[in-house]
Amino acid sequence: MKILKYIILILILWGFPTFALFYISPAMGSATSYLTIALAMVYYILNKDKKGLMWPFIILGLTYYTLAGLNYTGVSDREFFTNFIKFILIVVCCADLARKTTLNEIYVILIFGALSVVCHSVFFANIDAHFGSNYGRFSGFYLNPNYAAIICLSGFSISYGIKNSKLKLLGQLVFSFAGLLTLSRYFFSIWILMNLLGMVKSKKNMVTPAIGVAVLVLILTFGGEGLKLNTSRFEALNSLFDSEEQVHTETINRDSRADTWATYYDIILDKPFLGNGYRKLQGRHFGLWAGVHNTYLMVIGEAGIIPFLVLIWIIGTLFIKGVFYYNSEPEYFFLNIVVVTSLLVGHTYFEKFSNIFFTLFLYARLIEFKRNESGVQKND
Repeated sequence: MKILKYIILILILWGFPTFALFYISPAMGSATSYLTIALAMVYYILNKDKKGLMWPFIILGLTYYTLAGLNYTGVSDREFFTNFIKFILIVVCCADLARKTTLNEIYVILIFGALSVVCHSVFFANIDAHFGSNYGRFSGFYLNPNYAAIICLSGFSISYGIKNSKLKLLGQLVFSFAGLLTLSRYFFSIWILMNLLGMVKSKKNMVTPAIGVAVLVLILTFGGEGLKLNTSRFEALNSLFDSEEQVHTETINRDSRADTWATYYDIILDKPFLGNGYRKLQGRHFGLWAGVHNTYLMVIGEAGIIPFLVLIWIIGTLFIKGVFYYNSEPEYFFLNIVVVTSLLVGHTYFEKFSNIFFTLFLYARLIEFKRNESGVQKND
């Protein structure tokens, strides 16, 4: 069962089905996606210590897909029902997997995932099957640098709960370096926030930003030529720290998420109760090429207020619980920050297995485990 668990975790946390889709073949991408679900089902069947379903996520899936399906057009029935079934199966079959997975297990797997970003920048800098050659923003297994940034931030947040100091520092070094190689504005802002909060919480965390500063200096020193980083993004980053150079605010603010969200506000307000239909806010509709890049807006815009409230309840409850246990277990608070903010900058929650898994993991730790601990304490 352990070997099976690790295989499933690697497939999920490395995003391997999507990687196979672009770098091997569409058939391999589809096959590994179905393999992930099949292995999760096998794990669920073989697991003799089932703890029950995580109903809030099932309710979210049912309400979102049912209501979004009322008005959808332009998507084949097969694709719609396949994605619906995949989501429900992952939520059902990975609930116990999330319960039985430790922080260290996730941490080590994410370190290797982040190392793929580093390998991409060093050995395959001119290769990018998703955005084209010489893109200059690296993503490794994750194809999209913004998605790779989320993975690196997730690993960095978990590092605050790792007891082994050498493993903790190694991971923080890898996640910082790989995250900065994505040149993601989102990574940079959340990474700084977590470093500041970590220092405020404990002086022992002072070494963490020191590692980050060292990595940042390394990238600023050698990134222009040695790492073949995206020219405009690298110059914008460099301008923030060069007193003699004007800050490249145009590049920093270009294609901001707030501007993207604003283009969809009228569309959302036009049908706030039942939504506009499945996929309608994910691009190529209403004369808009770009998707909404915001899961909260996507849910209310495609399926209306009911699944939106379910999503807000789930994410809000997890975040509040994370705040409550911040002093004793800060890693869950930091991981909650990543989850909450990543849903603000992307609209792929229902199809990214890793996103679903992180929320299942947080629910298991912050809701179920804490509830059980309280019950034991009362009985004692």
